[in-house]
Amino acid sequence: MPNTRAKILIVDDRLENIRALEITLQQLDIDIYSALSGNAALTLMVTHDFAVVLMDVQMPGMDGFETASLMQHNRQTRNIPIIFITAISKDEQHIFKGYQSGAVDYLFKPINADILLCKVNVFLKLYETRIECEMMQEEVNRSKNLESLGILAGGIAHDFNNLLTAIFGNIELARKFSVPGGKAELLLQNSSTAIDRSRELTKQLLTFSKGGTPIKRATSITALITNACSAFQARSSSNVTINIPQDIRSTKIDTEQISQVFHSMLVNADEAMPEGGEISITAENVTINPNSALPLKQGKYLKITMSDTGPGIPEEIVGKIFDPYFSTKQQCSQKGLGLGLAICHSIITRHGGCLQAESEKGRGAVFYIYLPAIEIEPLAGSEQAALDSTPYAPSKRGPKRILLMDDEEFIIQVTGDILESLGYDYESARNGEEALKLFIEAKKERRPFDAVILDLSIRKGMGGTETIKRMLKIDKYVRAIVASGYSEDDVMKNFRDYGFLAAIAKPFDINGLEDAIKQILDK
Repeated sequence: MPNTRAKILIVDDRLENIRALEITLQQLDIDIYSALSGNAALTLMVTHDFAVVLMDVQMPGMDGFETASLMQHNRQTRNIPIIFITAISKDEQHIFKGYQSGAVDYLFKPINADILLCKVNVFLKLYETRIECEMMQEEVNRSKNLESLGILAGGIAHDFNNLLTAIFGNIELARKFSVPGGKAELLLQNSSTAIDRSRELTKQLLTFSKGGTPIKRATSITALITNACSAFQARSSSNVTINIPQDIRSTKIDTEQISQVFHSMLVNADEAMPEGGEISITAENVTINPNSALPLKQGKYLKITMSDTGPGIPEEIVGKIFDPYFSTKQQCSQKGLGLGLAICHSIITRHGGCLQAESEKGRGAVFYIYLPAIEIEPLAGSEQAALDSTPYAPSKRGPKRILLMDDEEFIIQVTGDILESLGYDYESARNGEEALKLFIEAKKERRPFDAVILDLSIRKGMGGTETIKRMLKIDKYVRAIVASGYSEDDVMKNFRDYGFLAAIAKPFDINGLEDAIKQILDK
């Protein structure tokens, strides 16, 4: 948990009494505030979260009893513990009145310093426990909200990628038939550029969603951080310093996703310092015990701290910065869409870690990343080799034949047009059952398909994963490409493990589709 110093308020109309209490309390790791009157104390209490208030009973104007009573009638102050301190009001009537007005303790001057410290420490521990519980509840609520929004984001991104495939494909085809160097080609090129940016947005949404399940490998965090900082430093005026001990533990992570986290956080820090500044990254080995307030399982972790010398984040919004689309930056094409830190939080959580922040306005920001550590082990070996392609016999006459499976008619139409423009013949199926029927018929007629393109997700019917399993039982040398709008899906990242020879993410362009087909036909 980020270090949050507790605050204590001393209320007394005499400066020498305040000073005496400050000297007694100075050995504690706290921030001490003071007020010379009840009114001044109430003003401070509505703007600060105090662990405990030490209040004199006898004060001119509003005395301690009146101040405590007013505190009880204010939602912001009613739960602040009050310890009354007095040299005069020692009779039972005053003591009763003190407890009745909301005090938790009543001390007499001269005060025994050791007893005062013990009592204050009790309330400091209670305050720390309350803050930990609030942080844990906030983390639980945030995780629930992010999970719900992530499921929605994944579905939107998938459908959006399907639509972009049709738009992108038609634009690419139109460019092929446009006059080179003409106005139409320029406009179509601008449209393609805009779609490229849309693809990046859907990729972020998929990483944020359930589709962004990390594909983890044993990794040295030192090399990953160093590479991320080197790439960032080359185009930034800010200076980055890295301090990572040689004995730092290894971790098992999706290197692409964690690199995205460091890139986003470095960019955020840099944007907070337009004139440049200092960014510091440190790492250490830590052990999380069962009593920790962090939302982590017990065990060994890497703790990575990233701090900057920027203007900081106002205290009142620090807890909101991981919420999707919450941003203090102007939302324009240069400043992004506010998904950065929400995605970082989602990625780290999926890795079994946590991401937290602390900041005070004017003092920079500090982020803490916790990632589960592993025992040192060799990096994972190369991916499973492709299926033996020796028996494959390409079509001897005429164009090569492609079987295309997708449940969206407009995807079949535009992809079919692209295949024909590339010189291929194609047949189409709307689900796995139709695709298997065409696949078997083609084998029987001795005019098998040279390649098949299978959509991963089919709404009504058999999807790509089950379809390729059945095709491999019929012909173990089938040459298949998996296509999906869920580019972060495990099948897309580890397609060979599922029997495919290539993967192509929607929305794809003509060159991407052509390269994927040639890749599997040339094996």
